[in-house]
Amino acid sequence: MFDYISGKIKKIDKNKILIEKYGFGFLVNVPDSEKFLEEDTVYTVLKIKEDEIRLIGFKTKEEREIFNLLLQIHGVGEKHALSILSVFSVDEFQSILEEADINSLIKVQGIGKKTAQRIVVELKGKLSFENELVEDLAKTLINLGYDKESSYRISKTALKQFGNIEEALKFAIQELSNSTK
Repeated sequence: MFDYISGKIKKIDKNKILIEKYGFGFLVNVPDSEKFLEEDTVYTVLKIKEDEIRLIGFKTKEEREIFNLLLQIHGVGEKHALSILSVFSVDEFQSILEEADINSLIKVQGIGKKTAQRIVVELKGKLSFENELVEDLAKTLINLGYDKESSYRISKTALKQFGNIEEALKFAIQELSNSTK
């Protein structure tokens, strides 16, 4: 129902933010409120139960996708999924899955060895955000007239350095422009 909300962010506490938009204040549960800027976009999941309606928000679409995938795993609820996302970045979580690093996952409060093993087994190979983002960024750079090899190389570097594609695109264009001078 709500894909995202863009507006003024007022931090409330570590795991909740208030987004003001058009005179409305949306209270949103988040993994870490420190990630958000004064004006920002929050990608949301709407949760409806008999006695409450909640918005859960994320800094990126990738975080939201990981959250939704984690909820499909037996033994992982909203609190566990939010805890995992508050401890690990998208890249760190991907690395944990690729390396089957169960020891890192059990450091998250509430995640035991069996649940960590289940997360690794069920999600390994399902996350390929970097490849998709690298592909999108490189194609954008190629469409802007930069050569294919340089576009892919700088796209990987830019996305590792910056958390979102907009900043990565600015960086990539600047780097590619400087290298052609």
